[in-house]
Amino acid sequence: MLRIDKKGRVLIPAHVRKSLGFKRVVRARVEEGRLILEPVRDPLEKLTAAVIKGTRDVEQQVTELRRAAEKEALRRVSERWSL
Repeated sequence: MLRIDKKGRVLIPAHVRKSLGFKRVVRARVEEGRLILEPVRDPLEKLTAAVIKGTRDVEQQVTELRRAAEKEALRRVSERWSL
């Protein structure tokens, strides 16, 4: 049994949070009078996994991505302002 404090907060025991994969953010919804909580994966974890997986030199790849982003930004500015 869990208690609700005066501010409406519920403390979920650590072993329950861990077993459900809860971190800092959860998705909550009400279905048929029940509160459903689901873990939300941190988007930075996905990004980190995507960048590191299959990458040999992360710093070089980030530098290349930054250059490409700068080039695209300059192209868009040029188009907009007819430079």
